[in-house]
Amino acid sequence: MSIDFMIGFTIFIIIFIWVATMVPSLFIGLNAHAVDYDAVAYRTAVILVEDPGAAGSLATGPWEIQPDPRDVVRFGLARSKETPLILDENKVNRLFCSTVFVYPQDYQKRVIFGDYPYQFNISMKVTGEDQPRYVGDILPDEYGYIRRDVKIRSSSNASINKAMIMARGYNNSEDAAWNQFSILFDNKLLLEGDIKSPAYQINFHNERIIINITDIESTRNLTQNPLPPVGTPSGSNLTAINFYQRPFGSTSLSSWPPMKKYQNFTFIDGNSSADPPPFDVRNNVSLIFEPGFFGTMDPTATMFINLTFGMNPPQQFLNNTLTRPFDYDYNPVNVTQPALRDAVVEVAVW
Repeated sequence: MSIDFMIGFTIFIIIFIWVATMVPSLFIGLNAHAVDYDAVAYRTAVILVEDPGAAGSLATGPWEIQPDPRDVVRFGLARSKETPLILDENKVNRLFCSTVFVYPQDYQKRVIFGDYPYQFNISMKVTGEDQPRYVGDILPDEYGYIRRDVKIRSSSNASINKAMIMARGYNNSEDAAWNQFSILFDNKLLLEGDIKSPAYQINFHNERIIINITDIESTRNLTQNPLPPVGTPSGSNLTAINFYQRPFGSTSLSSWPPMKKYQNFTFIDGNSSADPPPFDVRNNVSLIFEPGFFGTMDPTATMFINLTFGMNPPQQFLNNTLTRPFDYDYNPVNVTQPALRDAVVEVAVW
């Protein structure tokens, strides 16, 4: 053999042996059972706090108002894609609702994803709340972990009290057997007006709305003679609450009935249970519209909510037919606007 052949063959054998020793290491990642749990925790947290989530293609409305878990494709707590790290209060409440979703199967495929049987714990501590919220197992000694600082956007609400009723003339100028009080939601103005950020917009289609009407007893004004004694019940009966919508650009109203599952939304005089009218009212009326209540209405329409009171004897009462409806809008005098609270989301995976 020539010396060149011997040198070449020797180099070939050396390289072959070196490559042969390296090949097994190429498959270590495929055969090993080690998992980067920190990476899984990070991915899970990103989905939760930066994504708004998704409902199924056949569902109507966002995932947080779906009554059937099968209509939820992906959990996500962000108010919108444009507002990562700003979470929606209704979505947070829904995520930690154990009566709707079952751990781990409902969460495994909607926020963790994949076929690997991860165990996990998702917790949230909100400023102003004594106890943290959580879903999942008890933490072991070792686990992957990520922490994200976020803001939680609360819902709006309105309180109509004696001072407002008297200042705005929300009582009839004459004794009447029937009094009507109207509340107005201009949806186009709420979503396309001066407030552009979804973090502060009021979108009553998919958020909780609370309207409290208080001091009713002290605002009545009987002009009959003689006047009844102070503290005598007003004899008012909330006979009906009707909903009407007016499409954008139209002058006509059409009746809009809520879905059957949302029929009970009226709380009277501090009662803890809601009932539909009619019923007697002594002093307070609270209307609590859960997320999804207005989900089927025209997104560009104006909504009118009309409360009708029957009075015996006829008297001045809660009535704005001679003035204008109460506007549920961005005026802080009318409505307590959405606020942001600090919170911490922690995700542990093992």
